[in-house]
Amino acid sequence: MSKVNTVREFLRGKKSYIMAAIGLLGAVAAWADGQIGTAGLLAAVWAAVQACFIRAGIANEVAKAQP
Repeated sequence: MSKVNTVREFLRGKKSYIMAAIGLLGAVAAWADGQIGTAGLLAAVWAAVQACFIRAGIANEVAKAQP
């Protein structure tokens, strides 16, 4: 059970960033394969950046609210 707790502790606060990176890698692969155009790639990059900034903003506000 301690390995599960170790993984949970490692992932704490990183899951959003990992998902943004995976989405970005998928978009780059689709763009390289010709399945999406440059506009689609830029939209995916923008969505990934937004997710990261929103996650960071939430973490900041939570940190401020804690005594």
